[in-house]
Amino acid sequence: MAVSSVELKELTEAIQKLNKDLDERVRTVETWQVKTEEKISKGGTVPAEAKAELDAFNTEINTLKEKYNELIAEQKEEKLAAQRPGYAGNYAGKRGQKPAATKAIEKWIRKRGDIDALTSEERKLIDFNQMDMSQYPDEQKVMVSAASDLGGFFSGTDLSDKFIQKLFLISPVRSLADMQTIGGEKLLIPSEGATDTNIFWSDEQSGFQASTDPNLGMLEIYARELNGYLKLSKQNLEDSVFDIEGYILKRLTRQFAQKEGAAFLTGDGVARPEGILTNAALAGTGINVYTTPSQAGAIKPADDIQLMHATKSGYRKTGTWMMSNATIGVHRLYVDSQQRPIWTMFGDEFRETLFGRPIVEMPDMVNPTTPGGTTYSSGNMPVIFGDINQGYQIVDRVGLTFQTLKELFAIQNQVAYLARMRVGGKVVLPEAIAVMKIP
Repeated sequence: MAVSSVELKELTEAIQKLNKDLDERVRTVETWQVKTEEKISKGGTVPAEAKAELDAFNTEINTLKEKYNELIAEQKEEKLAAQRPGYAGNYAGKRGQKPAATKAIEKWIRKRGDIDALTSEERKLIDFNQMDMSQYPDEQKVMVSAASDLGGFFSGTDLSDKFIQKLFLISPVRSLADMQTIGGEKLLIPSEGATDTNIFWSDEQSGFQASTDPNLGMLEIYARELNGYLKLSKQNLEDSVFDIEGYILKRLTRQFAQKEGAAFLTGDGVARPEGILTNAALAGTGINVYTTPSQAGAIKPADDIQLMHATKSGYRKTGTWMMSNATIGVHRLYVDSQQRPIWTMFGDEFRETLFGRPIVEMPDMVNPTTPGGTTYSSGNMPVIFGDINQGYQIVDRVGLTFQTLKELFAIQNQVAYLARMRVGGKVVLPEAIAVMKIP
């Protein structure tokens, strides 16, 4: 409640009048006191009416003084509230109290945005979903930014720090094969040819026999280039709410890994690496190809055993199984004559091994003809087994590099990112690898 100057003036005048009356009464009391002292000295009593009148007068004086002090304090508080910054306008009410909605918002901020820390009444003041919009006048509804037809209040949108990314499947041939960094356009590897030398048994009278000369060859593995670029607007880079540049470089890196992994399996060797399956499809390359006897396109446990023994025994102890995720599922469906799973878990851990050798998933290898099926089309090669480290060679000429072009597309207000690498691959020891083929 604001104190007006008129009220304060009237109260001051009333106090001054009381003070004047008090002076007159004091003089009267002093006169009575003299008479009273004379009576008391003579054994008399104080007049009761004089004592009662004096007590009533003192009580009135004390009441007016308390009211005066209270009004003075309110007036000072009003002046301080008017000068206090930080709030839009001056709050009406006793001693400049804040509106309930303001108090609720301040409490919500102090509780670090925890809406549950507020009472139900406080939530109705600041929570759009619980507000009674009918309590606000029309002119107040016009000024809002959100839900204009309902008169709602503007609220900022929360942005999650989690970014949804799809799983990127890569065939990890690089982790199994032998790798070498080169300084030129190709790598030359001396290798044995189809013809080897020979020796002979002889008796006492026999002489030496001429041995055949070994056929030596030279394998060439060229470093092929894999590249790409993309453009982004500068506004997109400037206004993005997350590190879009880092995200793009990360996705490009994964694309390179996916492309080279697929090439190491199915590349045709023309401007790209030669794949293991491509080599197996060619006649006379020396790679071991086991053709299943089943004409229905199905594979059985016996086929895996035959494939494993298609390589020389020295490669079995270092061999690795390679197949797609769906083909791994086909193997897990193997059952015996009693329909019991052959592939079972031993101990507390399910190990991805088959006949004691690890299985590595290769997403770029063939799947069954139908999703969830167990048969393959004619000519498919669903399973590889062998020592990939000895059988396949990868060469790196230039690792994955990035280049930012800020000037080339500046007129278009765009920034370009170039990415390139030079890599090659080839089957160098075909006998170390065996491939299963569906007839």
